[in-house]
Amino acid sequence: MTDYRNLASELVSALKKEGADAADVYIVSSNGFNTTIRLGNIEKLQQSTSKGLGLRVFKNGATASTFTTDFQNKTVQQLVKETLEIVKVSNADKFNGLAAKELLGEYTGKLMLFDDSIEKITPERKIEMVKEMEDAGRAFDKRITNSNGAGWSNSVGQVTLANSDGFIGQYKTTNASMSVGLLAEENGVKYTDRWYSFNRFFNKLDSPKSIGEEAARRVVHRIGGKKVRSQAVPVVLDPSVAGDFVDMIFGAASGGSIYRRSSYLVDKVGQQIVAPTITIIDDATIEDGLASRPFDAEGVRSSAVTVIENGILKIYVCDAYSARRLNAKVTGNAGRSYQSAPGVSPTNLFLKNGKTAPQDIIKSVKNGLYLTEMFGSGVNSVTGDFSQGASGYWIENGEMTYPVQEITIAGNVLNVLKNVQAIGNDLSFKRGSTASPTLLISEMTVGGE
Repeated sequence: MTDYRNLASELVSALKKEGADAADVYIVSSNGFNTTIRLGNIEKLQQSTSKGLGLRVFKNGATASTFTTDFQNKTVQQLVKETLEIVKVSNADKFNGLAAKELLGEYTGKLMLFDDSIEKITPERKIEMVKEMEDAGRAFDKRITNSNGAGWSNSVGQVTLANSDGFIGQYKTTNASMSVGLLAEENGVKYTDRWYSFNRFFNKLDSPKSIGEEAARRVVHRIGGKKVRSQAVPVVLDPSVAGDFVDMIFGAASGGSIYRRSSYLVDKVGQQIVAPTITIIDDATIEDGLASRPFDAEGVRSSAVTVIENGILKIYVCDAYSARRLNAKVTGNAGRSYQSAPGVSPTNLFLKNGKTAPQDIIKSVKNGLYLTEMFGSGVNSVTGDFSQGASGYWIENGEMTYPVQEITIAGNVLNVLKNVQAIGNDLSFKRGSTASPTLLISEMTVGGE
């Protein structure tokens, strides 16, 4: 993969020479492969190469951003001139600017971001694994009658950033994933579910057979699902659903939401907002984290950021712009594409592990719901109120009994997390970069019949 550090530095110099007060250049390049197979037949087979370059300039308090996918010298030099023409007609904003120079740099600890073995896997082997995954799922139970498709995807990516305060950095990443969706049918009723595995390293992916069989188990367990009557009961949040609530908290604590006053966490720093057992951290320096990185999209050195500690909101997560708007700290959470200006985004975001085994949490519930899925829009970002479609399993006397479907879950994000009675010890990042252990909520409203 081409080293773009010299190009980025040269463009920053050109922008400064042409009159920019400050500037940065953000370059992203990637090579990817993906295939989709359904019922043993290849539906999609795609190899891709992409790259993009974004310029951002500051002049007299105004800013302008431009981008291109053409890296020829004539093109990028013309883009430099056009960007500086655009900034002349942009509105000034005293909060514009690069991140503070003293925050720039790279995390120097060990980060496992790149697996060179992924590039060595042949297309034939990838197709073979996808077929094995789908076959394993379809053979699991005779009630599995169809497939929604199985797939493999991988990419090798590189990020390059340079700015006029002397920062220049570059890092490479890899990722690979396998997934399969299955359909089961009984008594004329159809059920669907899926499973997947994702990692930066090929040898850390689940086996194709285990992914297919897990997808099959999940769809078979849905058979016979029924409604329950509307009631308020204890609810056990599966880690995937609990992670959704962690993500909602991060969004509400993001600097952009706060300075726009479109968040239920406005003016809440220093206050206890959730149960005292809850600590939420965003850590870009986890050695093998799926979203780890040495620096953020503004060149700020990566670190661990404690958002909530023992139930208390400690900080708003900010890029340089929102930090200035709020007179707050830059937290190293800037994310961007080459087509956009920076904004706040999470890295490895998680609710800290507890001490209770998930099985013991379920056993403690006499009558309630094990919630495995929420879907549909229905979250008010200003108030934290939500009402969403849901499915899961009913718990009776500490045992999961029958599947539940066609229900809704309603409440308020903060109230849900204030009512956490137990936290599981099963935190895992195997399914994504936002994670949570199992949570027991003392009471939530379940809408049914």
